[in-house]
Amino acid sequence: MSYLDQALAWMIFTGGVVQMLITEITHWPGAVLDPGLIWIFVAMFNFLRIRNDGSVRGLNSTCIAANVCALMFEILRAKMYPSLWGAMGILIFGETIFSLRKSLAAH
Repeated sequence: MSYLDQALAWMIFTGGVVQMLITEITHWPGAVLDPGLIWIFVAMFNFLRIRNDGSVRGLNSTCIAANVCALMFEILRAKMYPSLWGAMGILIFGETIFSLRKSLAAH
């Protein structure tokens, strides 16, 4: 399952980089860099969680909070602007499940 956890984090990170590149190249009206930047930060938090595997106190809680905040952002964004980037919410939801699972297993 660790491979799936890493794969989800890499997909979120890659999605963030691609979204920012597409926004910078095309400059379509109303496009902002916020979603890509949030995805990159969420992926970095998840990389830290995967790398440290529970040895850093409070990192799992921080990861859960970051994943839930990003998931709420994706849900609200999907309602306002339906697009293909809504699929990123599924990846973030998967990372939230992995964070919760590791947190519950530690207790």
